[in-house]
Amino acid sequence: MLWGLLFSRDARHLRIVVFLIVLGGAGAFWVRQQLIPPTYGELGQYRTAALDENKSRPMRITTDATCLKCHESVHEERMESPHQAVACMHCHGMGHDHMAQALLAQDDPNHEIPEAAEWDGNFMTKLDLFVTQDRAICLSCHQRVVGMPASFRSIVVAEHLDEQGASEPNDKNVCFECHEGHSPGL
Repeated sequence: MLWGLLFSRDARHLRIVVFLIVLGGAGAFWVRQQLIPPTYGELGQYRTAALDENKSRPMRITTDATCLKCHESVHEERMESPHQAVACMHCHGMGHDHMAQALLAQDDPNHEIPEAAEWDGNFMTKLDLFVTQDRAICLSCHQRVVGMPASFRSIVVAEHLDEQGASEPNDKNVCFECHEGHSPGL
């Protein structure tokens, strides 16, 4: 009875819907196969060929050792500082162009090294090298948040500024009334 009903003249619309569903599923499967890169899934949920592509790119990480070749006084300031473990690039940017200019200045003493720019307040900045005397940089690590270990030096901003008697609590340079970046004097 069911077989006869399926092939009856009145069930033609059902056959069309089933045909479209099967065709759509097959088409979606084909499109998916075309969009998945060939090496996807060989070693987990990523594209294996990406490893070789990333290895072939030049290294662009700036190390503190590179910075401290020229900025020896900063190294001395940071020797006993809790900020000794904080990389220069966390507060001053990558500095690739700055270092390229410094290398040129080694060969040519007349070559000028451009000054660091003022931070634009954007954590995703495109600035190469910048000076940060902005409470936002300090608070990116030291503002107390839920889940922060109790042993980490964190503050509740309003309470801390009130306790310390900050002259301008809303000023972006307020942290530097009492602290220095390289050696915060805690």
